[in-house]
Amino acid sequence: MKKSIWKNCLKGIVFFLIICIIMWKILSVLNYKSTGGGGGWQNLYDMPKETVDVMFFGSSHAHCTFDHGLLWDEYGIAGYTLSAGAQMIDSTYYFVKEAIEVQNPKIVVLEVWGAVHDEIINDDASFYRNTLGMRWSKNHRDFVKDLSEHMKKDPIYKKQLLLKFPIIHSRYTEIVQDDFENMEPYMRGYRGSYLRGEFEAPPVISEENVLPLEERSEEYLRKIIDITKMSDTELILVAAPYCSSETERMRFNYIKQIATEEEIPMIDFHHLYEEIELDYDVDFRDGGHVNNYGAEKVTSYVADFLVNNYDLTDKRGSNKYILWDINSRFLEGTKIRKRLTDALDINEYLGIISELKDYMIIMNLNGNHTAAGDVYYPQLEEMGIKYDDYVTGGTWIFENGNVVSYLSGKEYQDDFEKNGVSIYLQSEIIMNEDGESYQKAKIILGKENYVMVENGVNILVYDPVTKTVIDSVATDIYVNFEIMRKENEEL
Repeated sequence: MKKSIWKNCLKGIVFFLIICIIMWKILSVLNYKSTGGGGGWQNLYDMPKETVDVMFFGSSHAHCTFDHGLLWDEYGIAGYTLSAGAQMIDSTYYFVKEAIEVQNPKIVVLEVWGAVHDEIINDDASFYRNTLGMRWSKNHRDFVKDLSEHMKKDPIYKKQLLLKFPIIHSRYTEIVQDDFENMEPYMRGYRGSYLRGEFEAPPVISEENVLPLEERSEEYLRKIIDITKMSDTELILVAAPYCSSETERMRFNYIKQIATEEEIPMIDFHHLYEEIELDYDVDFRDGGHVNNYGAEKVTSYVADFLVNNYDLTDKRGSNKYILWDINSRFLEGTKIRKRLTDALDINEYLGIISELKDYMIIMNLNGNHTAAGDVYYPQLEEMGIKYDDYVTGGTWIFENGNVVSYLSGKEYQDDFEKNGVSIYLQSEIIMNEDGESYQKAKIILGKENYVMVENGVNILVYDPVTKTVIDSVATDIYVNFEIMRKENEEL
């Protein structure tokens, strides 16, 4: 009898564990992966403890302002941004607390835009974005309880956020590859932008003109100050530059007074934009955020402050920090994409890609690509393509600046993998209803076909290290050789 009871108990325990494992796997797939910017929770949790030297926190002002490629390439600073779009200072407190427990960074840089509002308003979307990716823990429970009560939500709402499943279960219709596999484990929290707008610089006001913070904002700013002091973490406050209002600038001045009182450094770029030569006609993507040009100026100033005032070791060259190398490569890819996008014609474009030694280039010449003569060939000859092959057409693969594969003619097929990503190349002659034949080519990377024209050149520039499509273009000889581009991320 006793054996039967124990056997049934064991079966129950095993069944319970199986259900837990299944539910955990479902959670890992369906859970929100993005915080609306920054490096996100997943990459933070995947890093070994005490890897990051400097962590940046705040709203989009944090992940749009501090360039981790520049911090790494020029200073060897292992930085990471954990932030969320439109994040208020109360949510930022729980982000900082979690990061200190998980990563224990030497320095916390807090961008303080989230503290200068007339009141703290957290909507459902931002609440989900902030909390769902965080691990279950006491900090997570406190976070959900605090904001639920502040938002005057009922107990059912709070329980749903604590359990997560009642909110995320419907995400099965939105699932993408990144839900099953982290496609950007190298992401440190800055993507950058080359968008550019023209704005007026906000007038500088005296630091003596102050306006107190809203009560909850000051409470949570001081809580961040307290928790960093208790953990022996250095804290730096930063007000990123943007087209701020006079009220906001007066509240930044008030934060500066708190910083002075607490013996904490504060860098307010609203008083420094002339010193760092920030140009509001050039350096901003929109009225609220700098672009890559502005981020370079701001990040350089902050980086100089860090290396001149804190004991930071240059981490470059260490295998432990390979993800920072890859992140730098990803950001370099955005610079290359910008150059390619700015190319005025296909020959200038070909000249640029002929210089790319660290990327894979797949080029297809198909259909009647020679109908207008040898317009493509001078640059292609520089890339190592023979004239007879140029006339014949086909698909070439370049790596390290050299031709590593050539599929000749109008009918061929090949498939292979590159760092776990499938690549399929095919060309065939198709007969239409009128009895006319034409060439149908494919360059399939993953599940997407990057061939856009049937008579001309198709080019795919791919980074197999970051698994990122740098650019994909084509020109049709019957459409004035105009460069056509497959839609990609904003520059």
